[in-house]
Amino acid sequence: HSVHCFPPDVNETIMADNTNAEYTPKDTTKRHAYRPAIMVSALKAWAVQEKNGLKDFSLAQCKVAVILAVAHFGNIWEPSYPRNDNHAPSMFWLVNAFLAVGTFMTWTWKASSAGRGGGSPRIVMLGREQTEEWKGWMQWAFIFYHYYRVWYVYNEIRVFVSAYVWMTGFGNFLYFDKKGDFSVERFVSMILRINYFPLLLSFFLTVPLELYYVVPLHTTGFVMTMITCYVGYQLEQKLGFSYWKSRTIAIGISLLVHILFYETPAVN
Repeated sequence: HSVHCFPPDVNETIMADNTNAEYTPKDTTKRHAYRPAIMVSALKAWAVQEKNGLKDFSLAQCKVAVILAVAHFGNIWEPSYPRNDNHAPSMFWLVNAFLAVGTFMTWTWKASSAGRGGGSPRIVMLGREQTEEWKGWMQWAFIFYHYYRVWYVYNEIRVFVSAYVWMTGFGNFLYFDKKGDFSVERFVSMILRINYFPLLLSFFLTVPLELYYVVPLHTTGFVMTMITCYVGYQLEQKLGFSYWKSRTIAIGISLLVHILFYETPAVN
């Protein structure tokens, strides 16, 4: 019975040695033939699951299709006019005033679901609830800045864009630092999350992708954050550096790469 404690290939080796018979190793390449079957089985299981299965996926794609259709027909609807003709600063400040009134009327205190170190819910500086609200305010500003062509708040909007990109890096830093998950699945899911809809929008509206400049900004921010966190994680796990030392070195390497890329002719 002790033979059966080993994997099948080892069992066969032991049995062959014990019987002094000629042993021919199993052809392990045949295992690859089962991979398509495993993939099909996994897809079937995903299709019938209640949550996040084929039903939810199809419903989400239908919502995307409706939004793209509204955007497309709104973009070509007549009578149309050049975008700069919609310059209306007074309307920009009016809608912001409405937002401010609505905000103060619905102001509530909400604790984070749990502190970063565990324990009871409490107000956490730069917690998810706080940063999500911050993003919402900035999204509102982005939309109406572009819609009403309020050029004189350009610099403030640039600050908002930088803050938004920073929060993408900040949120992903917290995830990588806590989970240590640098898997392909995480990378692909984030790339799709950031780029999927903007790519469709660019295609259906026939708008050059560079006009959605914030998308490559977020993508670059995520990739650089992931690489920097991975370097710090490896320094700690493989070389035995302390937490703060490994993270400081990783940030220093990232900063050096940015300086070489943006501030010197090395990129040429």
